[in-house]
Amino acid sequence: MSENANKKDYIALYRKWRPAVFSDVIGQDHITKVLRSEVEHASVSHAYIFCGTRGTGKTTCAKILAKAVNCENPVNGDPCGKCRNCLAFENSYDILEMDAASNNSVENIRDLCDKVAFMPFEMKKRVYIIDEVHMLSKGAFNALLKTLEEPPSHVMFILATTELNKIPATILSRCKRFDFHRISVQDMLPRLKFIAAEEKIGITDDALNLIAFLASGAMRDALSMLELFVGKTEIDRDKAAKALGIVGNGPVLELLSAVAQRDGAKALGKLSEIYKSSKDMGVLCSELARMFRNLLIMKYASDSVSSLIDTEDGVISALRNCEDAFSKKRLIYSLEITEQAQNKLTRNGLSERTVMELALIKLCDARFDNSYEALLERISEMESGIAPKPAFVPEKTEIMPEKPKKAAEKPAKEEKPTSEAEPAKEIPEPVNGQEAAKEQAVPKAQSDAPQAPPVEEQPKQTDAQDGEGVEMLAFGELLDELQKKDMICYSMLKDARTEIVGNTLKIYVSSIARSYMANYDDKVGFIESTASKLLGMKIKAEFAEIPKSKTPQSQLDIFGE
Repeated sequence: MSENANKKDYIALYRKWRPAVFSDVIGQDHITKVLRSEVEHASVSHAYIFCGTRGTGKTTCAKILAKAVNCENPVNGDPCGKCRNCLAFENSYDILEMDAASNNSVENIRDLCDKVAFMPFEMKKRVYIIDEVHMLSKGAFNALLKTLEEPPSHVMFILATTELNKIPATILSRCKRFDFHRISVQDMLPRLKFIAAEEKIGITDDALNLIAFLASGAMRDALSMLELFVGKTEIDRDKAAKALGIVGNGPVLELLSAVAQRDGAKALGKLSEIYKSSKDMGVLCSELARMFRNLLIMKYASDSVSSLIDTEDGVISALRNCEDAFSKKRLIYSLEITEQAQNKLTRNGLSERTVMELALIKLCDARFDNSYEALLERISEMESGIAPKPAFVPEKTEIMPEKPKKAAEKPAKEEKPTSEAEPAKEIPEPVNGQEAAKEQAVPKAQSDAPQAPPVEEQPKQTDAQDGEGVEMLAFGELLDELQKKDMICYSMLKDARTEIVGNTLKIYVSSIARSYMANYDDKVGFIESTASKLLGMKIKAEFAEIPKSKTPQSQLDIFGE
């Protein structure tokens, strides 16, 4: 009985090592310096609002500030910790901590406002610390408004929140606001080493670095993870990773390498190994998304990698090895896929393994996804030469220009028998090879007949060919040039409809082809220069959209739809 009485109750590390003075608060120097100065010069405000993510020191700074303003002998703005008020602080009736999540009604706030008029029992000031204040109802905020604006001189309000956007502007305007930042890994490591040494935890620096990274800027989360190793020794990074349930950099980088190679079978096999080792699929998805994010940062800010990416040098080297396999469009597409997978994992629809398998298949082969990002990624692949050229390209390049030329020779020979009194009108070239074939197929008996075709019908044929025929012939030759230079552009335009209006070549294509051409001025310039040479005048290309109901099906086939 006496043995149990002598035992001290165990206290969680984040409570045991909660800072007691401003100088012990890490990563928030921009706030602690101001608060210490205000206490030192007796210029403390009547209402504060502390905002920031969880575990960054909001409630801690609120308690230190409340203790400092009531301390009888503050030292450089910090509470002395020795006077009567400092010793009685934890159990004082004048320091009221209130959780707005469970006390969010109008009645709770009215009761608080009714007690504000009473003088403090033992402290200089009565301090109300309202945590998660954004949880108050609209009526509760209205009830607090007047008291918060003009409280008695012996009352101070300190509001803390993680969601500042939910606080009414009328409340914000009556408080002095401080924004708490996420604590960096570099600021967190010295504190973790100190606490680990004091608690006699045998843990390596690499393991502490892993804990600091996983904490995502929250010191409370870091101490909660460190608490798993209390009383243990020889804790390295691998043991820490296993205890914390994370996958680790090695398996994630192997999975990333399989995705980079577009090896779906290898990626699914690696996922199976990770799943059988009882790793959390949500954590795996987050870590894979982090790798894609790091690769994207490398693409856009290669000179600032060390400051923008918080990871080990070995991981950065591994990412460099597979950087060339990912374009910027593919990385954006990959991040979209991992985000969708993360959302599905939280809804608990399909099994977690199935969700990740579907995500990996889409990451390895964009044809299984119809999103805008997937289309961009597939077009990017085609541009880089991944898509093979069709086998019929050389044959079409040789045959197509020949037929119009042969068909054009026949009218030239028939110019000799024309009389001087009535000069023959020039007959333009046929529209295409099909018309030339029809003309050659006319029976010889008809061509040798004494009765020549009426002269008045010739202008009709000429007019038909001067407009649409010449235009179609020129566009056919333009397609031949495109086929030699740019297969993607040729595939986009091969089923287009065209017309010439003045010096403008109007090209009617699908919406996808039109959006694609709008992003490539060099391709449009090539089309305009080639068309100008073929037609003998300066041509400007203009792209318009064909209604979806009339879009040629072959034009959609290149996108795998």
